[in-house]
Amino acid sequence: MTRKRNLKRIESRKAEKRKKMLLKRRIKNMKIMIASSVVLITIICIVFTISILNNPDNYNKKNEPIQLSDIISETEVGIPISEIGNKASFYSYDANGIDVKYFAVKGTDGEVHVAFDACDVCYNMKMGYQHVGSNMKCINCGNIYSVNSLGTENTAGGCWPSFLPIKVDEGYVIINKSDLEQKRWMF
Repeated sequence: MTRKRNLKRIESRKAEKRKKMLLKRRIKNMKIMIASSVVLITIICIVFTISILNNPDNYNKKNEPIQLSDIISETEVGIPISEIGNKASFYSYDANGIDVKYFAVKGTDGEVHVAFDACDVCYNMKMGYQHVGSNMKCINCGNIYSVNSLGTENTAGGCWPSFLPIKVDEGYVIINKSDLEQKRWMF
């Protein structure tokens, strides 16, 4: 009987030893998995950050100089046509403490195109547009609009650079202050 007890004790000790070794192996494997996961997540974060910083579509609106509108009269502001080129110029009008922003650009059709630097859909994000080739691109949603269509196809609102009526007279693009003030809610 004592021999059976001794064999049982020996088997029990061996089983305990195997359990301890298995537990140690599991802990070691868990530490390796956690360390590998941390390294992998760190690498992914670094690659993601570098790709964002090097992405040409990652556009910072602060890079665009904003000019103040020329006052033409009590009711109008203007932009000298000589200032308007193939690259969009951004302007601002102070509508009772709110900077109403808009841009002007000469299209491939040779015409001057002017619109608000916001649309009726994305305006609340306050991001505006950037000039890309012969298009204006919404910085918020990425939609692209042909410069030549501004002032013609964007008259009904929606997801477009918001329509801004203009007239051209004596070397100036003339904008009514009231038209600028009507859209101050977008800014």
